[in-house]
Amino acid sequence: MPMMKREFIINIILLFIINILIKPIYIFGVEARIQDTVGTEAYGLYFFYFNFIFLFQFINDPGLQNWNAQYIPKNRVNIQSHFSNLLQIKFILAFIFISIVCLSAFFLGYLDTWMIFFMAVNFVLSSLFMVFRGVVAGLGHYRSDSLLSSLDKLLMLFILGYLVWFSDYRDNFDIRFLIYGQTMAYLIACLVAFSLIIRKISLIFKPIRIEDIKTVIQSSAPYVLIMIFMTTYNKLDGVMLGWLLDDNNYQAGVYAAAYRFYDAANMVGYLFAALLLPMYASEINDKNILKELLDTGIKYTTSLSLVMLASIWFFGDDILKLLYSEYQPDFFKSLRFLMISYFMVATAYIYGTLLVATGNVKNLNIVFAAGLVVNIVLCLILIPSFKAVGASIATLLTQILVMAGQIYLVKKQMNIVISASELRRIVSFALSIIGAFFILTAVLKIEWYLILGLCILICVLLSFIFKIINQKDLALIRNRK
Repeated sequence: MPMMKREFIINIILLFIINILIKPIYIFGVEARIQDTVGTEAYGLYFFYFNFIFLFQFINDPGLQNWNAQYIPKNRVNIQSHFSNLLQIKFILAFIFISIVCLSAFFLGYLDTWMIFFMAVNFVLSSLFMVFRGVVAGLGHYRSDSLLSSLDKLLMLFILGYLVWFSDYRDNFDIRFLIYGQTMAYLIACLVAFSLIIRKISLIFKPIRIEDIKTVIQSSAPYVLIMIFMTTYNKLDGVMLGWLLDDNNYQAGVYAAAYRFYDAANMVGYLFAALLLPMYASEINDKNILKELLDTGIKYTTSLSLVMLASIWFFGDDILKLLYSEYQPDFFKSLRFLMISYFMVATAYIYGTLLVATGNVKNLNIVFAAGLVVNIVLCLILIPSFKAVGASIATLLTQILVMAGQIYLVKKQMNIVISASELRRIVSFALSIIGAFFILTAVLKIEWYLILGLCILICVLLSFIFKIINQKDLALIRNRK
C-alpha cells in the first residue's frame, strides 16, 4: 500500500508542476490572445464547431479509452496483440467519425466544411494520443505518462505562440491557423508517444479479424454510453447557445471566454483521474488500497480546486479584463458559476474513476443519463433569458447532480466513503482560505496581482497547517523502499 500511495503522490506533484507551468501559459497566453485577435464572434464560431464535433466523439472513441485504461493493468501479458488490434480499430473508427462529421455539417448547412474536417482530424489525433498514454500508464510507467500529459500543449505553445505573438501573421491571425497548429502539435505528440511504446513492447502487427473487432467493441460497449453522456452534457451548452440565440455566435464567444478557465482547471482534474484509473484497476480487489487512494485523491484534488476557485472568485474580474479587450461583465458572471462547477467535477472524477475501474458501469451510466436530461431542460429554460450566464448555471446544477450520484454509487456498490478526518480537514482548509482571501482583498490596498500572490502563499502555508501536505506523505516520497 505505501508504494502505491507513494507513486500516486509523486505523480500528482509531477502532474501539477508540469501542468501549472505549461497549460495555463498556453491557454491564457496563446488561446486567449488568439480569441482577442480574431474577435469574439470568430472565436465563437470555432467554439460552436468544436462543440458540434464533440457531440460525435462517441464514434471516434466508443469507450475504448476508458476500457483500455482499466484493461491493460489486468492483462499485460497479451499487450502486443492487444495494442495491434487497438491501433487498427482506432483507424477504422477515425474514418467513420470524420465521414459522419463532415456529412452532418454539410446537410446542416455549415459553410466551412474544410475547417470542420481539420477539426475532426484533430479530435482523432487527440484521442489517439490519449489511448497511447493509457497504454503507457497501463504498463505501470506512470511517470512517463505524467511527462507526456502536457506534451501536446507544450508543442501548441511553441507553434501557435510563435504564430500569434511573433510571426508576420500576428496582427492578421486567422482562426484556421489555430486549427492547423493544433494538427501539427497532436501529430508530433502521437509520434513521440508511439515511439515510447514500441521501446517498451515488441509490436506485432497482423491484420485484425472481424471477430477481434467485435470482441473489443463489445468489451468497450458499456463505456461508450459514458462517453456519449459526458460528451453531450459537457459540450451541449456551447452548441445550444448557437442554436437558440440569433446573435452571430457572440454569446457562444462570451461563454468560451469563461469556459476557457473551466476547461484549463478541468484538465488537472482529468489528469488526476487518468492517473488513478490504472492504479485503481491494478488493485481493484484490495479495498484498503482503494480507500487509501480515494482519500488521497480527494484530499489533493479538492484542496487544489478550492484554491483555484477562490482565486477566480475574488480576482477573476481583473484577470478577464487583462486578457480580453472586448471584456463584458457577463464574462465574469459566467466564470463564477463555471468555477463552482469545476469543483464538483474535480470531486466527481475521483469517485467516477473508481466506478469505471470496477468494469461495472451500468448505474454510472444512469447517473450520466440523468445529468444529460437535466442539462438539456435547463439549457432550454435558461439560455433564451440569461444567455451565456444561463448556460453556466445549467452546467453548475448538472454537475452538482452528477457528483452526488457518483458519491452515492461508490458508497452503495463498494461501501467506500471518505474518512471523517479527511473531510473535516478539507472543510477546515476551505473555510480558512476563503477567510484569507476575503480579509486580504478587503484590507490591502495594493495591486490585485500582488494580493493574489500573497493569498496563494498563505494557501500553501495553510496546506501544511491543516496537513493537506503532511510530513508522512513527504517521508513516503523520500523513501525509495
